[in-house]
Amino acid sequence: MEFRYISQQQQFLRALSSGIGKTAVILPAAFLTEMGLGLITLGMIFYMREVFLVPPALVGWIAATWQSCYVLGCLTMRPAFESLLPRYSMIFSTAGMGAAVGAILLSKSVVATFVFYGLFGFCLSFFWPPLMSWLSFGFEGKHLGQTMSRLTLTGSAGIVISPFLAGALSSLSPRYPLFAAAGLFAANSLLLTLAALVLPKIRADASRGQSQQNDPEKSDGSTMLRYPAWIGLFVTYTVLGVIITVFPMYARDDLGLSKSAIGILLLCRALCTAAGFLVLGRSVFWHFRALPMTVGLVLLAVLALWMPRARSLPALAVSLAFIGPLIALGFSYSFFHGASGASKRATRMAIHEALLASGLISGSAVGGQLYQHYSMAAVSTFCSGLLATAIVIQILIVRLWRTREEAAGSE
Repeated sequence: MEFRYISQQQQFLRALSSGIGKTAVILPAAFLTEMGLGLITLGMIFYMREVFLVPPALVGWIAATWQSCYVLGCLTMRPAFESLLPRYSMIFSTAGMGAAVGAILLSKSVVATFVFYGLFGFCLSFFWPPLMSWLSFGFEGKHLGQTMSRLTLTGSAGIVISPFLAGALSSLSPRYPLFAAAGLFAANSLLLTLAALVLPKIRADASRGQSQQNDPEKSDGSTMLRYPAWIGLFVTYTVLGVIITVFPMYARDDLGLSKSAIGILLLCRALCTAAGFLVLGRSVFWHFRALPMTVGLVLLAVLALWMPRARSLPALAVSLAFIGPLIALGFSYSFFHGASGASKRATRMAIHEALLASGLISGSAVGGQLYQHYSMAAVSTFCSGLLATAIVIQILIVRLWRTREEAAGSE
């Protein structure tokens, strides 16, 4: 009787595991990585300021270091993304990130911290492009938007939790957020490894970087809107780079806010970004339309100019709340219009991630320099000027594209 019970349990577990597909693995992995990334991004700011006593500009440069290495990985490792199975890339990535964060905690110099943080960024480049191409494999149009929504909402859950958690842990010790991040990356790597070994659907999944079944030579059906969308992504994430790197120092040093209060403000921004992803994922009005994208940049430029004037906690919360959905809009435009119709989706996702990280680098490095040598008002002017330039370029590209379409249609 006992053996029959054990046999029934085994049969149930086999049936359960055989029904688990890639989505059940990808979404938890994205959540854990985003949460770990949020912990180390904010945690490193407090860690470098309090443990090594570095100035704001150097904090901006160390943030730019991991982002630069991430961009380098996204651009140079594209052949690997299209040849390696995504699950193996993700296992390598999460294990490498956990080891790199552990090495940062053991390092005793700023130089060594720079090196290991750069290694962290390079390892991260093996995570997002393969994951995004794997998840979006075979989807187009409305279904692609819904798939994107599930990923962004899951990732946003990690982004929402991590700033508050990083602020609370940093109040106890500047090292605690890094310990927590290393643990999350190690756990993620273990879960991915177990999924690759145990789950039949994951073991049998052979999709790599192509979206059009198994024909990489199939004609590309991409939209030209990806180019203005990529420009919008870069400048939008430049603003985000300022928010996650420069704003915590400004709020701490100039406004005298506590770490917990800063974490709550960043939590407010993350919640509103998640709400933006939810709305965009459930709607199609913005698909293949340029106007919402450009209007979003106009609103973001206005909010960037307003930011130094919002000095109270409620005013800052409202400003960041309005910025949140605009971050989601810039990301969604690039993700959707970059992936739509692409025959080599892993390559497109690598470009998307490289531009996203380049924007973060711009915001972190340039914003840090401007804040240290001038003021937050100078950082605000830099962001709004960059956004205004992007708006003009977007309009010119869209007009040129429409003129060519009209000319082709009249022939």
